[in-house]
Amino acid sequence: MGEGGGMRYHGCFKDDMPEGWFAYTRGDTLVAKAFYFRGGYASFNRFFYPDSMLMAEGYYLDKQKDSIWAFYDREGRLLRREAYQSGLKNGVLEIFDTLGNVLVHQEWFRGLRNGHWMEWDDYGYRDYHYKLNLAHGSYLAFYPDSIQSVSGQYEEGRKQGAWRFYSQDGILCREDSYRDNVLEKRVLYLKFQQEPMPVAMDTIALVMLSPQGGRAELLTDFGKRLLCDEPYGRVCEMLDMEMDFYFYANPNVLVAYRVVDPDRMPAFLDQMGGREDEAYDGQSDPMRQLGQGASVFPVQMPLTVQTPFPVYLDANGMELVRSVFSEMGVGVQFEER
Repeated sequence: MGEGGGMRYHGCFKDDMPEGWFAYTRGDTLVAKAFYFRGGYASFNRFFYPDSMLMAEGYYLDKQKDSIWAFYDREGRLLRREAYQSGLKNGVLEIFDTLGNVLVHQEWFRGLRNGHWMEWDDYGYRDYHYKLNLAHGSYLAFYPDSIQSVSGQYEEGRKQGAWRFYSQDGILCREDSYRDNVLEKRVLYLKFQQEPMPVAMDTIALVMLSPQGGRAELLTDFGKRLLCDEPYGRVCEMLDMEMDFYFYANPNVLVAYRVVDPDRMPAFLDQMGGREDEAYDGQSDPMRQLGQGASVFPVQMPLTVQTPFPVYLDANGMELVRSVFSEMGVGVQFEER
């Protein structure tokens, strides 16, 4: 019998080393049991919830986790199973839901991610690989109905080549080209008159909400207007993957900041001064005229392309533009009101 740190234990020693079964309690509550063997060098251990239900079990070797460890919920269902060697994850780790289905499958080698990994959640599942802690090999993602959503390739932790993204009906909607983890090109596959057509993202100046059924209309750097079959929201979602490149100028227009005229921008920001809180906060009609009696200050963006209607910026968009151009080195500061 012994006691330490509020914990009591009961068991036998041989040559000052624990041997056989030990029970550990705190008050009247059983906390753990351990069976010591190999002269106390190794042990099989069980840990319990306060109601005495088994919480976890596994081996220690020289005071480090070894072999298979398993973890359970209060109803006795297996939650997690993982393999160790000398205190390091080594082998397969799996996490289960309450029905016993695998939610996570991971392979480890001496504490490093190495091998096949799969993960399931409400959004679908992902299948990929690691090589000595670096993502390496194919990456696949699927919707819950097993339709593929993403495919790509890693080489020693870096994205390489074509990464393709698919809609929930299995249609290719975007392709990104990478070299050593650097995005070199992004192409959107949009439908025009029911025919899919690739559109390079770096040619899109504006995405506008068309009055024709809420569809998206693109304005290219060359001034060409393209009316998509897809809804405005879906196209914005496809572009919104890289928020650094886009901001909402009003509820009807998504703007790429690269189409803002950088030569005119410093003067524009300086002219704004402390008036950003008066910015016209999102017009519902792009063609709406702002009269002399307007209660807000209309902020019209200095763009490098000719738009079919004025693009006004709301207060939130003004803050985003200021942040973007600060990162680009424009460095204009608003005056405090």
